[in-house]
Amino acid sequence: MIRLFLSLVFLVIGCSNPVAVEEDCECVFEITSTLPSVGGVYQLEFNHNLQQTYSVLDITTECGWAQHISWESKEIYQIGYDRINLVNPSSMTDEDGNAHIVFAVWEEFIDSTITIYGSYIDDHGHEKIDSVKVEVVDSE
Repeated sequence: MIRLFLSLVFLVIGCSNPVAVEEDCECVFEITSTLPSVGGVYQLEFNHNLQQTYSVLDITTECGWAQHISWESKEIYQIGYDRINLVNPSSMTDEDGNAHIVFAVWEEFIDSTITIYGSYIDDHGHEKIDSVKVEVVDSE
């Protein structure tokens, strides 16, 4: 009888799935800016006193320190044979899960609307993507 009981216990333990199912990361992923916004499009005023006009984008993940954020825009600037993206390609989050990135435009982008994408792959392999639109304006 004890052999039968132990055989059943081993059978139940051996056939059960002890691996817990991982839950999805509940991280947020949102790109924002301190630039003024009109209709959901950020407005970057071009500064004619500089070769480039710079601004900063912020991203919130709430997923903690040292998360790699990738950045991209489809728009580029060409200097000779060099093709320059308007946004730095990567940043890392701080201890609060926030990151910042600098982007810059040249005079040729006045009256253009630029879409900037940020992406992040969480600990479960899920890619999160957000984007913002920035219009380069010239009030002069």
